[in-house]
Amino acid sequence: MITYEGLNDQLLGILVKQEKPQLEKEKERLIIESADNKKALTDIENQILDVLANATNILQDEKGIEVL
Repeated sequence: MITYEGLNDQLLGILVKQEKPQLEKEKERLIIESADNKKALTDIENQILDVLANATNILQDEKGIEVL
């Protein structure tokens, strides 16, 4: 579905790309960096959950302490 806000964002992106290409490149870099950070966060969360689910004594589990 097309929305006013979506069209506005697209037109603003086109304008910025023409007027300030460096800003558009920086925006693209930040979007990619944000996606990478979200993936890294998910991986860390999964490691923590795995350690907590499989540890019998978290205080004596070196891997558990390292992950946490």
